[in-house]
Amino acid sequence: MSIVSLSTADMLAQELRRLINNGSLQDGDRLVERDLASRFSVSRIPLREAIQQLQREGLVEVYRNRGAVVKTLSVTDVDEIYQLRALMEGEAIFQSMQYIDSETIIRAELVHKLLGCTSDPVQQGLYNREFHELLYRKCKNQRLLKMINELQQQIERYEIFQLRLVSDTLKFQVEHEHILSACQQNDPAGAREYTVKHILSAGLTLQSYILGREIPATY
Repeated sequence: MSIVSLSTADMLAQELRRLINNGSLQDGDRLVERDLASRFSVSRIPLREAIQQLQREGLVEVYRNRGAVVKTLSVTDVDEIYQLRALMEGEAIFQSMQYIDSETIIRAELVHKLLGCTSDPVQQGLYNREFHELLYRKCKNQRLLKMINELQQQIERYEIFQLRLVSDTLKFQVEHEHILSACQQNDPAGAREYTVKHILSAGLTLQSYILGREIPATY
């Protein structure tokens, strides 16, 4: 078994990504190299590389006068991301259906039930991600799956808030049931159709959340 070792920059990017996604670093927060280098006991070189990596992923923006800041997504950003996600994830599940097996379907059914039994937003997010990953994983197009993952990372920090908005409703569970039913019936076109509708619906929910909150100008 091969072991992939992460570089210092990769590990720093991973930790900064975690801090952004759990809200420890919020929209508009500055990533001050001096402070972060001291915090993680590293030089500025790998830290700068980590920030550049997050910039490529769309999590960070770099300004000449302010340096690096956690990117704040606009409603337009979210709309574009979810439009792309809908296309890509619809295609991913369509391709995956050609190779999906009964074991994968059974695992997805279990995760679906577990998702319906928890009210913890963090756990909901984990189960939601696992549900979709299970149904996409048989897709042979690894570039497509990589692009989906990158888009998901850009909005992961908002998904907890989104799940809180719908935690008292059955909306997402009903949509998941439609997707799962199509997979159980070996209906690739149906699985794609319901997945596209589900992703677009999730995007509208998140856009409503962003429109409803007040974000003070930081620059």
